[in-house]
Amino acid sequence: MRASSRRAAAARYAANPSAVIALFALLVMYVIAALAPWLATHDPIALLPQSFVNHPPSRDLLFGTDYVGRDVFSRVLYGTRLSLAIALLATVISVILGTAYGLVAGFVGGALDTMMMRLVDAFLAIPKIVLLIAIGALWAPLSVTSLVLILGLTAWFGTSRLVRAEVLSLRERDMVVAARALGARDLAIVRRHVLPNVLSPVIVSATLGVAGVIINEATLSFLGIGISDPAPSLGNIIHDGSAFIATAWWVALFPGLALVITAMAYNLAGDGLRDALDPRQVDR
Repeated sequence: MRASSRRAAAARYAANPSAVIALFALLVMYVIAALAPWLATHDPIALLPQSFVNHPPSRDLLFGTDYVGRDVFSRVLYGTRLSLAIALLATVISVILGTAYGLVAGFVGGALDTMMMRLVDAFLAIPKIVLLIAIGALWAPLSVTSLVLILGLTAWFGTSRLVRAEVLSLRERDMVVAARALGARDLAIVRRHVLPNVLSPVIVSATLGVAGVIINEATLSFLGIGISDPAPSLGNIIHDGSAFIATAWWVALFPGLALVITAMAYNLAGDGLRDALDPRQVDR
């Protein structure tokens, strides 16, 4: 993307109030997550005295405590930090796989393209959460590394279809035809002409996809398949509070709010990024 195009895209993004607010919220959440060891008021897995079990929010315990006396505020900080890190790493894996797969399918075409896309269609036909539960249950409880791999290896199908569609339109354009006529190799054409032109939609797709990965990770942890107790994750903190929602509502409320705010911020930021990079979306 040329400098003038980048400036125009930045101006369009800045003109979108909801996208700017979402981006600011994400930056704040990442700063808070990075500073979790210094902001946390207690050890997230330490048990306070018995008198502090299911203690309501107070000046010293901002989000109260859970059913065994752990500080919910500290657990939400560390849980948000872990969820954001897992989502980012899993998204990087899915983007790399999806982009490479879509590039090969779209640029080579023919029977290989048909076979590769039918495989993607088969995976897309399976509900995502069912696939994750089935895979995760085989190795439960999962380590952080295993969870990142499972989430990343099951999130690239949509990206591959997006990249393949872009490549199909790009490979017939004049720049690619001219490069072939000048004797450029396929790998050089992909690197210089095709890949730079598919990065914008891939970045948008990745931004929107992070929210889905965060929710999927929280779902697995809530079901006991993902991050297991006592390590804090937004999903297992919500699970800890679900049995006490009537008497200790704060245990599930605050991690739930963190999850909702993070997912909404990523979705709004992704929508704004899509409109900024492709102004035709606004007209539609």
